[in-house]
Amino acid sequence: MRFLYAKRSTLLRPVLHRPNSFAACGQSPSTPQLSRLCRLQTGVTQGEHRTVRVEGVYIAGLEGQYLVTADCSGQSTDVEFDLKSHRRWKRLVQMSNKTCKYAFGDSDAVLVVFEGEFYGPQVPDPKLPEAIRKNYHPGWDHRNASMTKMVVHSIRSVEPLPPDHPCAPRSESDVWPCFLNRNPASR
Repeated sequence: MRFLYAKRSTLLRPVLHRPNSFAACGQSPSTPQLSRLCRLQTGVTQGEHRTVRVEGVYIAGLEGQYLVTADCSGQSTDVEFDLKSHRRWKRLVQMSNKTCKYAFGDSDAVLVVFEGEFYGPQVPDPKLPEAIRKNYHPGWDHRNASMTKMVVHSIRSVEPLPPDHPCAPRSESDVWPCFLNRNPASR
């Protein structure tokens, strides 16, 4: 809620300003409700995109940046940043690089809430022959593993990943249990 001050003679008095019903609950009319990442990963159709707010586990490394969830273990969403505000960016970078103990530049997993555009699987090039288009499923990352992509416009929350979280590594050999993509070619 915002308070505006109306001047009445020499006294200032607070005036409650409610431009719309969303102000009462702390949301703007353009703020989407929190969506389940797994539901988006499995439900957004080819060529579709939606404006979303989503919670997930953010993992970054030399090969890319990904959003995963325990509900859809083995699926990942490619992440790109096109931030409208850099609020919480520094916190995300610091927390994801906290230990620097993982090989190959992999970061620490961080529990996040992102807001932005969520894209379903890509549509194959219409110039390809129909037989190839039917069987070709291009991913968003260079490994063809992430069938969905999120372009992040706002970082809403950044928290450490609790050690008992299903996506937390249990040992050095079990680096990211929710990220494992056992057979990307089968998708």
